[in-house]
Amino acid sequence: MAFSEHEKRRLHARLCEIIGTEEADILMEQLPPFTWTDFATKRDLEELRIATKHDIEFSAIATRTELEQVITKTRTDLEQLIFQTRTDLEKSIMEVKHSVETTKLELTGSILELTATMERGFRNQSWKMFTAIMSSQLVTVGLLGLMINSLR
Repeated sequence: MAFSEHEKRRLHARLCEIIGTEEADILMEQLPPFTWTDFATKRDLEELRIATKHDIEFSAIATRTELEQVITKTRTDLEQLIFQTRTDLEKSIMEVKHSVETTKLELTGSILELTATMERGFRNQSWKMFTAIMSSQLVTVGLLGLMINSLR
């Protein structure tokens, strides 16, 4: 039963008559400042426990679902990133291979040109040396001929 403020004052006045003012004040101070309906019962606490448990379970399921969605999205993003990285890497490798092949062909052409130039140079130098040797031999033969003619 809930007491109204008016009923509490009546009770205090009656207690003052029966046990005295000081004792009535002490006894009235022991009453709670609120009504008994403000107290939680065991049933209230059990209902709150069950509701809280359901809230926690629902939150756990929602959190698990959200986490699975985040994991799935992250996995998809990573797979796309890996695919793109692989594609970019393969493209870069092909570009490097092409560049190496082009450089190889250019070097082969340069080496062939250098070889041909060196062969022409050696051939020209060989002819010049042959001509110089033959000329010196002819000069030597000519001088020998002159020496032999002068001795006669």
